[in-house]
Amino acid sequence: MQDKKFNVSKYITPNGGEEILQTAAVQKAIDECAFAGGGEVVFPKGRYVLSTVFLKSNVRIVIDEGAEILGSLDFYDYAQEEKIDYPVYQDSSHTYYHPSMFVGIDCENISITGNGRIDMRSVWDEDDVRRIKHRGAKCIALKNCKNVEIGGFGIYNATDLGVYFAGCENVDIYGLKMRVYIDGISPDNSKNVRIRDCEVEAGDDAIVFKSSYTLNRLDVCKDIHVWNCKLKSRCYALKFGTETNGGFEDIVIEDIQIKETRIGGIGIESVDGAVIDGVTIRNVKMQNVNAPIFIHIGRRMRGPKGRAIGRIRNVTLENITAEGPYEPYEIVAWNYYSYKANDFYQDPKVFGKAEGFDGTKATDDWQMTSNICGLQESPLENIVLRNIRLKLDGGVQEFERNVPEVAQAYPEVYVYGRILPAKGIYFRHINGLTLDNVTVETYRKDKREAFVFEQVQRLVK
Repeated sequence: MQDKKFNVSKYITPNGGEEILQTAAVQKAIDECAFAGGGEVVFPKGRYVLSTVFLKSNVRIVIDEGAEILGSLDFYDYAQEEKIDYPVYQDSSHTYYHPSMFVGIDCENISITGNGRIDMRSVWDEDDVRRIKHRGAKCIALKNCKNVEIGGFGIYNATDLGVYFAGCENVDIYGLKMRVYIDGISPDNSKNVRIRDCEVEAGDDAIVFKSSYTLNRLDVCKDIHVWNCKLKSRCYALKFGTETNGGFEDIVIEDIQIKETRIGGIGIESVDGAVIDGVTIRNVKMQNVNAPIFIHIGRRMRGPKGRAIGRIRNVTLENITAEGPYEPYEIVAWNYYSYKANDFYQDPKVFGKAEGFDGTKATDDWQMTSNICGLQESPLENIVLRNIRLKLDGGVQEFERNVPEVAQAYPEVYVYGRILPAKGIYFRHINGLTLDNVTVETYRKDKREAFVFEQVQRLVK
């Protein structure tokens, strides 16, 4: 059977050079394609203005080379948050799907591909009606979808999550070029996921795995493979969390380039009861990244009552390098306040200027120590670091040797303090730790030891 094609230009009234919202016309093309049994809805070369359209099963969106889809300049053009009749523990970005450009709910056999681009045009929720620090619309939001393909095009200037999908199965993401203010690519409780050949610059986290309660149940991210991606971030390049109710299993990440990342290169967190079991991250090169490694169990427990504190076990990090030069760089803003402050320049020794964090003065030396820490009641288990070479900024002459047991509230790499008594990695509460060819040096003389171990059982090095 010949594939059906629906050219959106045939549904659109010529605008005579004026900017006209074309959402209804594009939705009609999608609906007619679905009614015909499926096929392609094609955006040929040209410019199109959209707010929210809803995807349908068996409909493939194609954004041709030279096609540019522009987000509406009015935040109120996008769909409002849908009604939720179950408990909400996660923030609005992970709860509501409708305030997005492309929305897919309970769809099968869908795709958004092509060599064009989507520009959300930096439209924020100025009135903060969503009560989430002015975040605007997501670009792509999918829930409970199967057989998904997203690839080839660019996503720019999104003021909420770029590509977010929860409860989805069999997802292929490839060849995306992204420059967005919040998270880039976010799998949440999704399975059989492949992410490859993407270039992501994010104000928040670049590729971030979540296991929230958005599906009204506990679930896991499982069977995920990420490879050959280039990442840059104001927060973390690769991250698990902070939404961590369910768990993460059987995840492999390899052949990754990370540069110019303000907080951390790799962050693996369980703070809401999630069990993380079976993570391998290998062949990673970092440049100008503040804290290369952060593995953390916390007690935030934002989720259903009665959950036990989470666990992290069977994690292998291998063939990882991190080095400078630790010099200022240009990068996308990292939230509404940063955007309004014209904050597109990052000095790695200054945390940020937009929200009054401690350490934001130019005279402060804001560097953070990598740390791998469980809790006394929930130690990390079977952590392997192999062929790790860290060449860090260093220069610390004074530091506190006693590290508090109680972490700061939000799980960032500085939860136990910005400068810890190790210049390389601080380890605590671990049952089973292997260090094989792990080296640390600093550009500036540093009085701290390379590693500090506290309450570490079965240490092999």
